[in-house]
Amino acid sequence: MTPTVDVIVPCFNYGRLLTDCVRSVLDQEGVSVRVLIMDDASTDNTEGVGRRLAEDSRVEFRRHAMNRGHIATYNEALALVTANYVVLL
Repeated sequence: MTPTVDVIVPCFNYGRLLTDCVRSVLDQEGVSVRVLIMDDASTDNTEGVGRRLAEDSRVEFRRHAMNRGHIATYNEALALVTANYVVLL
C-alpha cells in the first residue's frame, strides 16, 4: 500500500516560489501526496498561481480574506489532514 502524505504549504506573498515548491512535492516518488496551499491574504500573485496549481486534483488552494497569521493558518490546515503523514513546509 502506498503511504499518503498531506503537505501543507502556508503562503504569504510567495507567489514567485509557489510553482517550484508544489511541483517539487508532486514529483516525489513512492508516496501519494495531496498539497494544501494556504494563502494568508497575500497581496502578490499567490492567488492566481495557487488557483492554477489547484487545477491538478492533488492540489487544494484556500485563501483567507484577511491575514490571520501563521499559527492560525497552520492550525486550519492541520484540521484538514486526512493522510497517513503530514508535512508542514
